[in-house]
Amino acid sequence: MDDTIKESAYLLSIAYLLLGLIFILLALYSIPCLWKAWKCRQFFPKIFYLFILAICCDQATYQLLYLYEVITAIKQEKDENSQIESFRIIFFQTIYVPDAIFFVIYFSLFWQFLIMMHHGRIKTGSILVGKRNWNPEQANSKVRLILYLYIIGQAIVIWQFMAQGLSPKAIMICDIVVNASVPIIVIIMVLYLNIKFSGSPFVSNRYEKSNNKIQQLLWIWILLRIPQLAVNVVVVIYNDDLIALMGGKLKVTFIEQLFLILFIVGDIIIVQIIPVMMAMSNSFLSALLLDHNRINSLINVETFSGEMNIQEQIQGQISLKNNPRDDTLFKDLKLNDLIINERQFFRKYNGFGEIKVTTLKRDTKKYAVRIIQFKELSSFLIDETKQEIEQINKIKKGYKILWYDFNEQSMYLLSKYYPNSNLNEFIHKNTGNDSAQIKEITNSYTNKQLLIRVNIATDLIKAIQNLHDQNIIHGHLNSSNVLFNDKFKLKIVDYGLRAIKKYASLVNGYSNKNGFTAPECLNDKGSVVSQSAIKESDIYSFGMILYQLFTETIPFYNMPQKDLIQLVKEQQSRPKIPVSLNTNIATLIRCCWQQDPIKRPNYNQILTTLKQISDNLE
Repeated sequence: MDDTIKESAYLLSIAYLLLGLIFILLALYSIPCLWKAWKCRQFFPKIFYLFILAICCDQATYQLLYLYEVITAIKQEKDENSQIESFRIIFFQTIYVPDAIFFVIYFSLFWQFLIMMHHGRIKTGSILVGKRNWNPEQANSKVRLILYLYIIGQAIVIWQFMAQGLSPKAIMICDIVVNASVPIIVIIMVLYLNIKFSGSPFVSNRYEKSNNKIQQLLWIWILLRIPQLAVNVVVVIYNDDLIALMGGKLKVTFIEQLFLILFIVGDIIIVQIIPVMMAMSNSFLSALLLDHNRINSLINVETFSGEMNIQEQIQGQISLKNNPRDDTLFKDLKLNDLIINERQFFRKYNGFGEIKVTTLKRDTKKYAVRIIQFKELSSFLIDETKQEIEQINKIKKGYKILWYDFNEQSMYLLSKYYPNSNLNEFIHKNTGNDSAQIKEITNSYTNKQLLIRVNIATDLIKAIQNLHDQNIIHGHLNSSNVLFNDKFKLKIVDYGLRAIKKYASLVNGYSNKNGFTAPECLNDKGSVVSQSAIKESDIYSFGMILYQLFTETIPFYNMPQKDLIQLVKEQQSRPKIPVSLNTNIATLIRCCWQQDPIKRPNYNQILTTLKQISDNLE
């Protein structure tokens, strides 16, 4: 072996050593993942991580065997024919076996994805969760049989190859067929899911994120099959030259050596190491092991009464009440401790319950209680609602949910009582609010009256800034969820709880899209504002509140969502501002409700403008 070939062999040996060590580390890291998957009740996550461990062990073994063969080739400890035969076997095993294992990994992940899609969707109308005409789990035994037959078939193919019953070209053609079949499966999957689950929303935001995480890895692995397919074609065409090159029997230049190393290492890193690392990330592991059985354990509130004990919670059931604040007044509070005034507080039923005044048997202080009626809820949705309540209660200077509970028919959310009602009622206290026509503002507003409204606007933008500083976006801010306390200090409420709001929109017809909603949020699927809301969306809503505050007119009052989209988003129309309105106020309103969110003013610009207006009025 001449110096050039030895140099090539040394470079290859370094590459094999590094790859072998990487796969050993991945194999060790996959063991805890397999252990967690083995403890779950589902079959396919176990197969998924078992074969990830198998592919890591296989690659680590063959990379180290490569290293051994390269060293023996340099030392010329074997005859030429046996050396070439060793490289032939190891080379094709390194390519074929991982691809065969990959198919099992991908198919188990794909089937688990189908199962999660089935259990994680809400069927609207009858409000059934995960109860569809066909359940993928019903075919689990058949799918397992297919996987077992596939594994046996691949074992036979490998055995035939080792016994020289199959040529390298034949086994690589078989590998090409396996890799080419994966995109076909994906196409079938996409068509099936689009038809089967079209228009059917997820049972919770957490479940939707988990599905998206799994689907993301599915697509990444599919895209990475394309370069692997190209590698297989190259191997079929140049298999003899590649084997000779790997065995140090073919003279090459330094550039060719470098290209060969990049070709081998790059293919393994891109096609195998990166996907395996993604599959072993904590976020993906949590998504894959999400227990869909808990979703189907619906809590029918028509049959529920009383509290669940600790043992029931350990067994997988969930407590329907929580004490988010460490306050002795609300500790061990029960529903029958509430004395609810049947007179409705200020908000009519809108699909997200009605708000009433209540007192406690142990306290005569007034509180507000939102009562939302549901027939049944999944434990996942309750879990998510509890987490969102905890997040709401952590917000500084935000509204608090003091306590919540479920009874046989309703969900109760207890919060502070604001005696001066909301901004909408303040604006329309002396005027009707049922007219969509613009009221001409004349000189009937004194400077003092205008100054009061400017001060309200100033307090409101400061409250919005407080939320945004804590990364809280309201999304559907309007004058009805701006409340006043007994000292006439305002408080923004009704943010958060997106999971239960989304569910209420499906089962109760709740909607929080209206004339105050920013155009970028109107195109969201469904009738509630979702993740498309940004901080600038609240600035747009602030502009609409300013318009109502100074014109006493509700923007686009009672307009259907379809008409709102056409008018606000497509035609970019806005309410007419009276010519008699203060010019600076009118300009600020127009700046806030601009179509492009980037062009809307920030808090400092708004506060500066309001300060200038206030100074001019004093």
